[in-house]
Amino acid sequence: LARLAEKAGRQGATLCVKAHVGACIHDTPTTRAAIDAIACPAFGIDMDPSHIYRAGERPEEALPQVLPRVRHIHIRDCKGRGPSPGEPRNQACGRGDIDLFGYCSVLAAGGYDGPVCLEIIGAGDYELGRRDVIAAESYGYLNACLKRLGAR
Repeated sequence: LARLAEKAGRQGATLCVKAHVGACIHDTPTTRAAIDAIACPAFGIDMDPSHIYRAGERPEEALPQVLPRVRHIHIRDCKGRGPSPGEPRNQACGRGDIDLFGYCSVLAAGGYDGPVCLEIIGAGDYELGRRDVIAAESYGYLNACLKRLGAR
């Protein structure tokens, strides 16, 4: 990863990794170990609260430990600790068990201003209208959180 980050940096890009259930980087301690081992500024973190939650952590408490290296956010909600994030409708932000308002609070307080990408798994067979509803609900929830925090 360090070599790839160096190569990315030479190209003006950032290499991001995300903690993923079942992978070698799967929770905050393994993410911190990667951060501590790779000093290259072109190495960043893609922070996905659903994977951190399913690793048994509270994402809003884990985020400050990695926030200085966060360069991208994948975001969705989930019901239960997994291993899957659950039905697509329950991945809409605000429908699951993750404290996404608390997570957004940490992002806003930490000055994060990078990209945020809504991620929903398993909706590929849904008709477009059902997918739009999940996206619109998630956008509305996150927008309301950011407005309440004065971050939008």
